[in-house]
Amino acid sequence: MPFNDDDFDFDDLSDEEKEEFEKERKEKKNRTKNHPLMIQAKEIVEMVNVLLETCNDETFAEVYGGTLRESTMMIRVKLTSALDSDSYLLCMQNAALIREHAQYLRLSNHSLKMSKGFDEQHVNMFRQEMEKFRMLFRDWIKEVRNMEEDYEDEWGLFVK
Repeated sequence: MPFNDDDFDFDDLSDEEKEEFEKERKEKKNRTKNHPLMIQAKEIVEMVNVLLETCNDETFAEVYGGTLRESTMMIRVKLTSALDSDSYLLCMQNAALIREHAQYLRLSNHSLKMSKGFDEQHVNMFRQEMEKFRMLFRDWIKEVRNMEEDYEDEWGLFVK
């Protein structure tokens, strides 16, 4: 009989099992929080906030600020999901979305420079932070590619 998450009840565990479960959960949370890619994603969130808070072009900040922040949040959410997973397929699905949002942020750098409402030094720092993220992403994706396929991708997109 297959395992059904709906049948799981934390209260049915012994005290030792609960303690072990909590220990593993905390370790996983710390691994995710301290992963270099997650730390860099947090830097990007902070950098986008600084850019928007110091923007002299209120219209630009209003029009583009939401999408810039949305992309930083999506990166962190999808990265958390991927780093918490042992599933090749789930990691690859999240990686595709992370890359899409990161690429949007990298390309937005040109608009930021052209708007003249941003401090050029902040824009350059943002570009550098995005480049660091891209390189860390490439390292992480190598780790993902070494994972075993856990089940077949019905869509055939993430097939090794």
